[in-house]
Amino acid sequence: MLLVAILVPCWAANTAAPKFDLTVESIMRGPALVGHPPRSLAWSADGAWLKFAWARADGSANPGYKDYYVRRDGTGLTQTKPEGFTPAVEPSFPPPAIPTKPPVSEVYISENDIFLRDLATKATRRLTTTPAIEENPRLVLDETAVLYTQDSKLYRLTIADGKVTELTDIKSDPYPDPTKTAEDALAAEQKELFKDYPPSGRSVSTTRSRGRRGGGFVLSPDGRYAISTLVQNAPDARVADVPNYITRSGYSELIPTYPKVGYSESFSKTRLVDIANGKMIDLATPRPGRLDGLNWSPDGKYAVAMGDSIDHKDRWMYGFNPATGTVSTLWTEHNDAWIGGPGDGTFGWFPDSSRFYFQSENTGFAHLLTGTPDGNIKALTSGKYEVSNVRLDWARRRFLFTSSEGSPFRRQVDALDIEGGKATVLAQLTADDESAYAIALDGKELAVIKSCSNRPAELFVNNKQVTVTPTAEWLAGPWIEPPVVMVKARDGVLVPAHLYRPARPVKGGPAVVFIHGAGYLQNVYDGWSYYYREYMFHHLLASKGYTVIDIDYRGSAGYGSKWRTAVYRHMGGKDLDDAVDAAKFLTTQYNVDPKRIGIYGGSYGGFITLMAMFTAPNTFAAGAALRPVSDWANYNHGYTSPILNNPQDDPVAYRQSSPIYFANGLKGALLICHGMVDLNVHYQDTVRLIQRLIDLGKTNWTAAPYPTEDHSFARAASWTDEYRRILDLFERNIGSGYRKK
Repeated sequence: MLLVAILVPCWAANTAAPKFDLTVESIMRGPALVGHPPRSLAWSADGAWLKFAWARADGSANPGYKDYYVRRDGTGLTQTKPEGFTPAVEPSFPPPAIPTKPPVSEVYISENDIFLRDLATKATRRLTTTPAIEENPRLVLDETAVLYTQDSKLYRLTIADGKVTELTDIKSDPYPDPTKTAEDALAAEQKELFKDYPPSGRSVSTTRSRGRRGGGFVLSPDGRYAISTLVQNAPDARVADVPNYITRSGYSELIPTYPKVGYSESFSKTRLVDIANGKMIDLATPRPGRLDGLNWSPDGKYAVAMGDSIDHKDRWMYGFNPATGTVSTLWTEHNDAWIGGPGDGTFGWFPDSSRFYFQSENTGFAHLLTGTPDGNIKALTSGKYEVSNVRLDWARRRFLFTSSEGSPFRRQVDALDIEGGKATVLAQLTADDESAYAIALDGKELAVIKSCSNRPAELFVNNKQVTVTPTAEWLAGPWIEPPVVMVKARDGVLVPAHLYRPARPVKGGPAVVFIHGAGYLQNVYDGWSYYYREYMFHHLLASKGYTVIDIDYRGSAGYGSKWRTAVYRHMGGKDLDDAVDAAKFLTTQYNVDPKRIGIYGGSYGGFITLMAMFTAPNTFAAGAALRPVSDWANYNHGYTSPILNNPQDDPVAYRQSSPIYFANGLKGALLICHGMVDLNVHYQDTVRLIQRLIDLGKTNWTAAPYPTEDHSFARAASWTDEYRRILDLFERNIGSGYRKK
């Protein structure tokens, strides 16, 4: 069987009776209706069978995944493991090294000291007798010495004479002590926003760790070098606790989460120690940063390390040649905002050690490059599209990857010769997901997971559909493929959006702008949305006369580096402008009443909703902010610091990006919904905002807490309650209950 491109058409909406009951209660059953898509595709070694996991909708609240098997022609679906089924295992490149001679001895730890045992005679010898604790012993230099760690330092012990030599020479380099800390910035903010309240709560002293610490070590492939990562400790940070009120014990309990933004991660360097002579070579970023471990070539003749600056704006690639003991810079990358994008962190070696591959956004879009140990870098892909999920298929001397070439609203599996050239499309996909396809070891059998905007993902094997995941009840629904429209923003940029229209639109009708969460996420594409409950809710709104638009605002994934970083130093800037411009687009293109426009979204979408209600009150008459960020100084470091820098260093970015500072601008009707056990966006964000609204004398808002829910709700009852409130908010203020003033 020849491998052919799998091109799966979208399904037409099922118009057969019975009709789906389009109500909030029915929609919010979630997985009970649509199940969970197939995943974990794995071919058998002979390519005769495909194994996968699947959770078909069975009416239960959250159907569980079960293992299934299907033949390569798409028939014989079964939960019984076929006789003789052997999972395919990709060959190891290079094959595991075979020792040139069998070991004679071994070392081990006993009573915190190192012992040597003769494998033939079983005779033992104690090599160390110290009050300290020795760890990680390894025989090196043809079993003439032992390498080990003690108190985070690296030592070599010569077996013949017992001589011990320290190899790492770790010096005390204190972490820079900033004049102002994140805790200082938070305290100043509290004083400004809540000046009428006396200080309360426990006093916490933050201590600052000093000096570097060494981790364990690994040996180079030839056993000549010990490689140790030396970490510069960041200041100790207080961890934010989330109260859990409904517990088995009946007592409130605290759940630790993360330090708030502003406490920088530790930075590091890699030290290479020549075990024989003790010579040390350090690999470190030019400015404080994090250096990944060395990626050795399969033959052990070269090594490459990637490093990032702690301000997220620079990346460096270093090469190390053990034969000459030299370090060279192979690649640099800079972004005035922050480095990231799809494919971030991709790196691998060719099995013949001739080249390595990696990804970069240097051209404005994430692409695939290769490089040689002497620094000859070659781009294999280019253009205004993105590449991700790269795999090296060495047996066929090609790369396999996911790309958006042709349209930012689609993904495809591409095959590309390792020398470059024109890629071959193997399959159309729905999402940018490396687990969404699987190719058998023989390169012939192909399985993909494919969906459409009006149908959840299903498994296709060699062009034959294998699974049907939703219930028959759901399949009878009125589900449409919402068209993609382009909203012209105020700066001339075209912003993609999905549009939902009433069956019989009327002039001057109401409209809703939906804002997806996560910030860096794509929701406008030809596939089943992560926000499938909202997809169904938009049908409900349309059935009640609303026009709904769902936008991929600036900062969303899928459109390149410039789009991704457009929110740098100002979340709630261009992304909010896009939402406002989308609302105006509806009034000019679809005759929506400009006084009857609402907005809603969760997480980042909740944040944008707050910014919209506070800073664009003449555009949005009603808004539902779900689990929203109200103050970015309260969020975690990994997400926030790249976008807004640190609050103690760039207070302007935090002030202009945090809704709590703009709460006085509220005019329309605001609903806030938040799980009280939210370990992502803490409920504290909503508590502080509520107090701010009270202090400002605002009355046109309500808040709904969900005492047992985390960031994403787990219970259908909670989803139902939340969306009943959202529907009621819109109906009363811009829908059927709207009254002209």
